[in-house]
Amino acid sequence: MPIDVESIRTAEFPVTGRLLYLNHAGVSPIPASSASAGVRLLHQYRDEGALHLRKWVEVSDDVRGRFARLIGAANDEVAFIKNTSEGISFVASGFPWKEGDNLVTANVEFPSNVYPWMRLAAHNVEVRMVQARDGRVRKDDVIASCDGKTRVIALSSVEFANGFRNDLPGIGEYCQKQGIFFFVDAIQSLGVIPMDVKAYGIDALAADGHKWMLSPEGIGGFYISRDVMEMVEPVVLGWHSVRNRFDFEHYDFRLSPDARRFEPGSFNTVGLAAFGASLELILSIGVERIWERVRRLTEEAIESALGAGYEVVSPRHPEERSGIVTFRVPDADPHALWKALLGRNTVCSPRLGGIRLSPHFYNTSKEIARFFEIVKEEVESQRTAAVVSENKE
Repeated sequence: MPIDVESIRTAEFPVTGRLLYLNHAGVSPIPASSASAGVRLLHQYRDEGALHLRKWVEVSDDVRGRFARLIGAANDEVAFIKNTSEGISFVASGFPWKEGDNLVTANVEFPSNVYPWMRLAAHNVEVRMVQARDGRVRKDDVIASCDGKTRVIALSSVEFANGFRNDLPGIGEYCQKQGIFFFVDAIQSLGVIPMDVKAYGIDALAADGHKWMLSPEGIGGFYISRDVMEMVEPVVLGWHSVRNRFDFEHYDFRLSPDARRFEPGSFNTVGLAAFGASLELILSIGVERIWERVRRLTEEAIESALGAGYEVVSPRHPEERSGIVTFRVPDADPHALWKALLGRNTVCSPRLGGIRLSPHFYNTSKEIARFFEIVKEEVESQRTAAVVSENKE
């Protein structure tokens, strides 16, 4: 059954009445129901304070279950984090490294999935950067970078700049066979591309919600498999980290037996309420259906870019594609073009010397077509201005 896009646009995405929004790989607008959930909780804070404190725990358990469903995990393998960087740092700092160990990542990762690992050089842990070829992080190159001292492979599910989708099942299978810890930064896929951490052999995963999960900034999910939970030491601790977290008068330093050991203190409850509503919307539609629609929209974007004579730098093979399409316009200044598009209420991002667009399920074919009409108009305007400037000289 197709998604009832028009009804959802009307009810949940008022942004569509004002903006041509194609930047979900950057920061997403949140649905109306998510905003309402956050506002309701703010009103409860205003009117009741902590009268229903334990009710917030029930809400957090519900949201935890939704995130677990989204990634194919058990509820007790999920913790809440402020952002992806925090989840990555949990693993980088808490892993039982030994001098001479190495970690494998790629040279096209977002800095969040690079800097926490680079810091390990102080402990004589080597960070090996796989060189992307034609924008692709090839599985064979990842494997070739590993040896008997490789303890962790850390990659994004989707590379942020060009949208290349890594071969998570293939790399995960290799990690399982070799006893290598597999960490995934999933911020560029969760909510738009199906994820199954168990089937893919992923040991830990982090993603905050402000991109494809349509949530506010400052709230996200961290997964760590039961099989490796005892291996990674929680490096940030607090009253929330222990088994008897509400027994304030007796110190009992026994860590929570599940992933909640990685939650040191009080929740971002307002963000959590909105996150839960966004996850409920995504799950009610179904990630498979969302991905099928986004796949079609990105196909239309690629065809439009190629038809206009632009260079598409995103992968075009079906198994390598994601919700991101990045293209370059010959002889156009990408930052000037991006600013011109913003001036026309068209939201995208400049990346790789070009323009990156990233539609979600509620976007339409008409919006994709209109986007490329505006790009054409602004490119022609730039070229006309350049000719005028040359003639004046």
